[in-house]
Amino acid sequence: MGRTILCVAALAFLLSGACAMELRAQAAGDARAPQKEIAVTMDDLPLSGSRIELARLRAMTEKLVSGFKKYRMPVVGFVNESLLYIPGETDARIALLREWSDGGVELGNHTFSHLGFKSASLADYEDDFIRGESVTGMILKAKGQRERYFRHPFLQMGPTPELEKSFEDFIAARGYRIAPITADTWDWMFLAAYEDARARGDAEGVKRVTDDYLKFAALKFDNCDRVTAELFGRPIKQILLLHANELNADNFDALVKLLTDRGYHFITLEEALKDPVYRTPDKYLGVSDWLGAWAFSKGRKFASPTPPEYIQKAYSDSQKAGYE
Repeated sequence: MGRTILCVAALAFLLSGACAMELRAQAAGDARAPQKEIAVTMDDLPLSGSRIELARLRAMTEKLVSGFKKYRMPVVGFVNESLLYIPGETDARIALLREWSDGGVELGNHTFSHLGFKSASLADYEDDFIRGESVTGMILKAKGQRERYFRHPFLQMGPTPELEKSFEDFIAARGYRIAPITADTWDWMFLAAYEDARARGDAEGVKRVTDDYLKFAALKFDNCDRVTAELFGRPIKQILLLHANELNADNFDALVKLLTDRGYHFITLEEALKDPVYRTPDKYLGVSDWLGAWAFSKGRKFASPTPPEYIQKAYSDSQKAGYE
């Protein structure tokens, strides 16, 4: 009998210890930092940057769409429909746009001609918006879908808050809402050096640009986390801006690793915009980089990483060449 009592007592002691450990584990779990989440968006479909032959464009599209599927990543892709109208390629480019949609990418409006709001009248901007939904709307209508999101080209909102409100009221009546950003990689600047190295068959140059791009993207993601923590004291649901180009297609796995190594999980844009921080900043800055706008609204200034000088020079030279 005594041995039985001792066994029961020992079992009760072990069970109580296990329960205490479980409670401590639960408490530790409750105390863990909120999960970091990010929505991925991609601008300038079907191609951002210099024109490339169709075979390369198809390969780029396949890499990106396959990457989204591989990582089960919901993506919104913002279309510039003027990029569809290339002589001899229009049908093929529209077919590629369908591939984005068939691959699970939600298509959004980025105006027809990538028109900046600061240099356009409200009427012209609205007209360019309407022109920008013709083909995309046709593709989505055939699938029983419609466009829901608009992204400002160059991230330029209206020159005044009154003009921006008028435009947002206009698109809201058509079922759209604005898609701001909080994180980006400046891939558009690195692309010029990347394209140049590829065109020259410079494998070492391609590797150098790639390595510097990924280092810069890592710095940008870390800076985004730091600024967010200082502004809000918690992780927010971030919105990442990338562009539809070969630089991102060729390095998609590495970009994903940068994010997942930092604890990010991928969510829809719709879910990201449910975060209470996505209210219009109190002070109007006129840009849809809302991390910068929130900082401005709170009277805060944060230093941001800058690309290497040779990257900046390559981009500047490419811009000058475009005007010659």
